[in-house]
Amino acid sequence: MRQACAVSAVWLSACMAPGMAHAQAGVEWPARPIRIVVPYPPGTGPDVMARLVSEGLARELKAPFVVENKPGANAIIGTGEVAKAPADGHTFLLVDRLTLSVNPLLYKPLPFDPGKDFVSVSNIADVDLYLVVSARVPAADFRSFIDYAKARPGQVPFGTGGVGSVMHLNMELLQAGTGVQFLHVPYKALAEVIPALLGGQVDATSGGVEALLPHVRKGSLKLLAVGADKRTPVAPDVPTVAEAGAPGMLLSTSYSLHARAGTPPQVLARMHAALDKVLSAPALRTWASERGLRVGASRPEELDARIAADAERIGRLVRERHIQVQ
Repeated sequence: MRQACAVSAVWLSACMAPGMAHAQAGVEWPARPIRIVVPYPPGTGPDVMARLVSEGLARELKAPFVVENKPGANAIIGTGEVAKAPADGHTFLLVDRLTLSVNPLLYKPLPFDPGKDFVSVSNIADVDLYLVVSARVPAADFRSFIDYAKARPGQVPFGTGGVGSVMHLNMELLQAGTGVQFLHVPYKALAEVIPALLGGQVDATSGGVEALLPHVRKGSLKLLAVGADKRTPVAPDVPTVAEAGAPGMLLSTSYSLHARAGTPPQVLARMHAALDKVLSAPALRTWASERGLRVGASRPEELDARIAADAERIGRLVRERHIQVQ
């Protein structure tokens, strides 16, 4: 990520003269299929986005793309595989941005150093996360749910994707900010938490709206607040967490693309230019908006700044809440 400035310095020349940048890289790129490693199971948000983006990148770069799912250990397995890959531009990581900040705080030592072993390419899609509760919970809004949970300390089960997941961090933020004490029920991913919500094993969680909306429309789940700066078009009646009187008590995240440190800057610039075109396609933007996602490329240094801000904020939370991986 510290090579972001080097990447941005060659953007203009790479976009104006891709053949020249191609030659300057000293490699024929792409020389073989390009892998996008997703450190989560198939069917998750990052996986779906990786497959959509890879189709567009294949057209732009005239090269085959392969999406590989390498889940496990809170994304450490797949991320570690990219950290060990050759720095030749044929392996990329598509990851939930927060894991790059959270894992170094909770897992020591890691088999890689996110700050040294990776370089940012671009943000891909911002993901707003919502506080969601079962329809069985007698709460119509954020405040009444907090009052309900306060009256039952340690008895309201909150489902998460495990210690260190964004769902767990949101639970800790809510506990720290409101004084509520939830019963933490860890699962592997939101895909497991939703059936638990529907089946009555847990009462609440936080997650992306795409997976939640079908159940919200059926009346099985209720969205109480969104961790965004303003209300979202996909759920305009749901207040922001700040409007609900709890500013800063819900994190949101994004999907982002990274490469092995040492990848030729000219290659990274070509990948960024292709990604920018793919993410600017009206059809993809419409598809994403309907699912509560905001797609769009960012400069590498912008993504680096977001990751650094995440690490500072979450680092405080980890220390203050004494969060540890058991």
